[in-house]
Amino acid sequence: MNAFSESVLEELDRILERAHGEGRSTLYEFEVYALLNRIGVKTPNYLFLPDPQEVQEASLGQFGSDLVVKIVSPQIAHKEKLGGVRILRNWNPQDVRSALQEMKKDVLSHFPQDQEPVIEGFLLVEFVPHSPALGNETMIGCRQDDEFGPVVVISKGGSDAEFFAKYYHPASIHLPPLQGEAALSFINTLQVAQKFRQIGKEANLSQMAEALARVSSLAYLYSSLAPVKRRYRLQALDINPLVFTDDDRLIAIDGFGEFSAAEELPENATQVHGENLEMFFMPQTIAVIGVSADRSKPNMAREIAILLHKMGHRDLYMVNPRGGTIKIEGTEYTLYRNVQEIPGAMDLVVYVAPMASTAQFVRDLSGKAKAVIVISGLPADLEYSDFITQMNEVKPKELRIIGPNCMGVFFAPAEGKKGVNTLFIEEKKLGLKYSQDSNTALLTQSGALALTSIDAMQNSGVFKVIVSLGNQYDVKITDLMAHFASDPAIDLIALYMEGLSPGEGRLFFELTQKSQKPILVYKSGQTEVGAKAAASHTAAMSGNYQVFQSAAKQGGAILAETLEEFYDYLRIFSLLAKKRPLGNRVAGVVNAGFESTIAGDALRGLIPANLQTETIRRLRQLDVHGLVDLSTALLDVTPMANDQLFTDYVETVLQDPNVDAVFVSIVPHSNALKSGPDRARDPDGMASLLVQLAHRYEKPLVVSVNGARYYDEFVAVMEEGGLPVYRNPRAAVQALNTFVRYHLHRPPLSGRP
Repeated sequence: MNAFSESVLEELDRILERAHGEGRSTLYEFEVYALLNRIGVKTPNYLFLPDPQEVQEASLGQFGSDLVVKIVSPQIAHKEKLGGVRILRNWNPQDVRSALQEMKKDVLSHFPQDQEPVIEGFLLVEFVPHSPALGNETMIGCRQDDEFGPVVVISKGGSDAEFFAKYYHPASIHLPPLQGEAALSFINTLQVAQKFRQIGKEANLSQMAEALARVSSLAYLYSSLAPVKRRYRLQALDINPLVFTDDDRLIAIDGFGEFSAAEELPENATQVHGENLEMFFMPQTIAVIGVSADRSKPNMAREIAILLHKMGHRDLYMVNPRGGTIKIEGTEYTLYRNVQEIPGAMDLVVYVAPMASTAQFVRDLSGKAKAVIVISGLPADLEYSDFITQMNEVKPKELRIIGPNCMGVFFAPAEGKKGVNTLFIEEKKLGLKYSQDSNTALLTQSGALALTSIDAMQNSGVFKVIVSLGNQYDVKITDLMAHFASDPAIDLIALYMEGLSPGEGRLFFELTQKSQKPILVYKSGQTEVGAKAAASHTAAMSGNYQVFQSAAKQGGAILAETLEEFYDYLRIFSLLAKKRPLGNRVAGVVNAGFESTIAGDALRGLIPANLQTETIRRLRQLDVHGLVDLSTALLDVTPMANDQLFTDYVETVLQDPNVDAVFVSIVPHSNALKSGPDRARDPDGMASLLVQLAHRYEKPLVVSVNGARYYDEFVAVMEEGGLPVYRNPRAAVQALNTFVRYHLHRPPLSGRP
């Protein structure tokens, strides 16, 4: 991407070169003006003068009757507060000279004589009259984010920009590149765009889009992502405000810029490392380090060995410095004193021994292993940075490591492959179910999240893969995203993220953009400001989570804002992975009026279907009690409907060509339903009948069961049958809305940048 000619880029380089040569990492305002002019963003007429005596009538001819004068100093960020900004009206050259001299004196009066800032000169700027009405003042900025690279921001401009973004409407964020129609589409999503459309000023939106695109190009070309590396990196640019004048020109009134020499910055760009990852999931030989034969004491390594044995592994080696043997289900295994005693090489090593000896252990693995899971956490006296240093010195290049401080890997057995389980929880306690239909990869930085997710999806058995990554010393969540993106057995990649390495955010964004599979993500730390304090509004209004949120949405991920949403979306996207809605028209079948009302309020992007005449005729035949309102597609069949009648209503709306998806909401307490634990599994009961319908029709079907634990068996029948079941109608409909919106609005792969 190169939106500017090489001659323009060379001019930009020279602006930065001069500032760098003076020992500065910030740009004077007139340098920001010069930079903006070069890239095609309009600024007021301006003139920089080192000395008030240089004011000449000839050079002032470009200004109107009102003139803005500003002090220029590398040590003064807030000039106005110190009297460093004035507006002169009906001026003459002598008035300007006097004003500049008085302004300098006024500014310096705020400082002790031995701490006076350097005044480099004075900036004379054309006064640009404009209305401060909402929409007329815009802030556009960019900054370099450690995780995501260049980021562009647009928000309401003016002196209250940060206040407005914090309390009224957050700034809108986009990851470059952003060009042409994409820039205009982005601008059209802003709420203020409605105002411009209503007053017939769509051209103003095009101007905003053009300015945003040019700043986006600048941020991209002066970043680590640029295809041709420049000598400098633009760390931040803050244009506040850009104003629409009375004659509809868009002009940048004020500006701030920060930059760095590229050679002075770490290289944060990262890439996928997929080498030997398959050894974590399909190893032939496995060694477990730290296995104890003393069954009177708990031992994680022994539990892992037992789990691996139960998955059919007999090519299993165990290490304990004392040696000896251990029996697992009648099979006797030798306890080797160290890995060097193990005959041959190992595909996978599971390390559950004290961390103090990890570095030496890894050094000894050279040529002996391809992958290691380090379950153990760091001891209190070992800093993580020291651990990284130690490991970097000894890790063989080909060796891949998951952890430390993790639960490791679960990979469901299938098609003759034994599978792997290092989650070190007894089988009966974990209750992890799987089948040939398991289709979800859960990649998490928290082992506890893995356990709660297993519990939340207890009956559905959707997890084909679970990876608890811990500290991510080597294998990153992005490595595994890329790995499972090409696995035909995986339909959904679900992520729990706590933090990203430098540059990894951009890689996450690019992988999400390219993914042909849904990527569901929940990130903790949403309330942290994250970014370092800076003079720029851009940094203040684009903290870590705000950037992550924008990157996830822009990339096409399904973003869960709460853990509850994460589980809700996990259900529908895993269980209905093979179903594709053709539109957003829905029908609902409920047996309580309040559920219909709650569901209707939660429709959002869904709309009630217009049922065909034939459908209404058949529904009227089913309405034997004459109590169902057939004027709407949200049908309240009342508690009088029994199992068969209820499901007949559901099947009838499923058959309507005008219906794209169906939600069913059940208050299971009705005596007409076989919903209690004693009848829930009856083949003619509602749970079984709904499962049959779900398998018979391709349209998405979701269910809400608004009942207590007494009805768990009723819910379990449907979940085991592949139906996403929710505890209230609002959650069911919101999940369905997210599912439909994803499939209808996510652009095809060929249409993504």
